[in-house]
Amino acid sequence: MTDTNTQNNQLDTFIETYKQLENEIKMLQEDKKALILDLKENHGITPSVLRKAIRVAKIRTDMGDDITQFDHLVDQMEGTIK
Repeated sequence: MTDTNTQNNQLDTFIETYKQLENEIKMLQEDKKALILDLKENHGITPSVLRKAIRVAKIRTDMGDDITQFDHLVDQMEGTIK
């Protein structure tokens, strides 16, 4: 019976922690939306363009030393792929 109680307590702890993390993620997502909206309202930056720029910046950062090859390939493909 003790093992079952221990498992139930561990599961309860897991569930509570999981719910807290989900709530924190939701709050962070709302903060991110507010930050982007502020940039739009105060600086005229289009949110979809900003998100794409962030995506490209992450890709370029991940490329590391291969960035020159990456840029060359992108230049060749630009305008030909939709």
